Amino acid sequence: MSSLRAARQERVFDAMDAAGLDVLVLGRRDSIAYATGHQSLWTAGTRPFGAACVLVGATGRSTHLLSTWDAGVPPEIPFDHLYGVTWNPAVMGAALRGIPGLPEARRIGVDALSPGFARAAARLAPDAELVPADDVLRDVRTVKLPVELEGIRAATAIAGLGFAAAVETLEQGSGPANALAAAHRAMASRGATVPSSAPLVRRVGSLMQLDFGVLLGGYEGGLGRTTHLGLAGGKAVPSQDDPADPSVEAQKHLLAACRPGATGRVLRAAVRPPSRWMVRGSGVGFEPPVITHTVGADAVIENGMVLSVEVEVDGWHRRDLVHIGEPL
Repeated sequence: MSSLRAARQERVFDAMDAAGLDVLVLGRRDSIAYATGHQSLWTAGTRPFGAACVLVGATGRSTHLLSTWDAGVPPEIPFDHLYGVTWNPAVMGAALRGIPGLPEARRIGVDALSPGFARAAARLAPDAELVPADDVLRDVRTVKLPVELEGIRAATAIAGLGFAAAVETLEQGSGPANALAAAHRAMASRGATVPSSAPLVRRVGSLMQLDFGVLLGGYEGGLGRTTHLGLAGGKAVPSQDDPADPSVEAQKHLLAACRPGATGRVLRAAVRPPSRWMVRGSGVGFEPPVITHTVGADAVIENGMVLSVEVEVDGWHRRDLVHIGEPL
């Protein structure tokens, strides 16, 4: 078992014990990936809640996954701990009842709890108390392990390669479509083929905004910058080299406010108009908190978080991932 998967799973089971949960049922793909290391097929779109992972603490900390095949399933999860995909609720119910420790559970936590599963749980474990457990995974994932930071750094470096490839293409006189294609080729060559956010290559007057976010091993890396077009030689110049970029100073003020214990209100007070901005958690994809000028006033920055901090001033866009407590 990889050290990363083992460390994350231990944290999840310890959190279950602390919350008094006999069983934890997960439906969110990012939660499942964090708790088990399962690499599911990526699809663009939404899906309804399903009991896609069952963690049982009462039977030796066992893990069970909804999967018809073992592709992407970590080797430490035995094949007989997989239950197949089905549209038949009776078949699904029988599979779940067959998981040791689930029918006898007294307290079951569910992330992304739906009314449908609440009714199903009453039949699967009639004596169990069903409780929302979204905060269990959120709290576990907030503070990053050292090995998680390594993954985020690697993903961010690949996003930087995408940015560099896009700028080089723009310097050669190509348009946004070719720049975007070059960025994708550069990132894919390093194994990052799944986006964490919509790639941005957008012209704003004489400026070109670029922002790339990718997932590598499940962890998000991201970088956003602006290039200035039409300078001497017709080349695009990265914004970090351009003294005219007002987003640099605006982001510095926002980063300085992102300290342990700071609330969303503190961050709002640090932003200089007319900036557009957002601060959000990052790790296994998007994570709480999400703070803007309209949401997240009571959200609290915690030591050990990784945050995506982005600003836009007068068309100049800038985004970086930062680790609260020490440099990323």
